[in-house]
Formats: sequence, C-alpha cells, structure tokens
Amino acid sequence: MAKGKKTGGRQAGTPNKASAAVRGAIAKMLGDYFTSETFVNDIAELEPKDRVAAMEKFAAYVSPKLQTTTLDMTVDNKKTIEDRLAELSDDEE
Repeated sequence: MAKGKKTGGRQAGTPNKASAAVRGAIAKMLGDYFTSETFVNDIAELEPKDRVAAMEKFAAYVSPKLQTTTLDMTVDNKKTIEDRLAELSDDEE
C-alpha cells in the first residue's frame, strides 16, 4: 500500500483543542493548590530532606536549567629545539 498525501485532520502546527483544555484545567488546579494553605501545610509536614528535594523539583519549573560547559585549556606548544634555537639566533641580531 503506497503512502498517499494527507487529506484530512488538523493542519500541521494547529494545536489540539482537547489537549489545550486539559492543560488549562490542570494549570488552574495546580495554581489553586500552590496558592492555598493546604500546600503550605503539606510542605511544612515534610521532613527537611524531603522539603529540600521538593523545592529542588519545583525550582526546575521556574528557573532555567543552565547548560554545562567545558573549557579546554590545553596549549599545543610543540616547538623543536631547532625552532627555539632559530628564535634565539634571530633575537641576537
């Protein structure tokens, strides 16, 4: 069976309305919870190590994760003794 051209359904890039509605409902529910006294009490009841772990997880949603970078500080200095002697002889002239 050969693949045909897509003729129906949503256009590419069109958001799914059902998914948007579910995301909106979840966002409202979470927003209500995080601004409630229940949330404050739930966090206060955690053991300190669990409270820190929870805050670390929450932080991932409000601050960007920094990308690890590496810096290569190696210097490729492969001068031969002849190169060094030539430099020294040029300096004396």
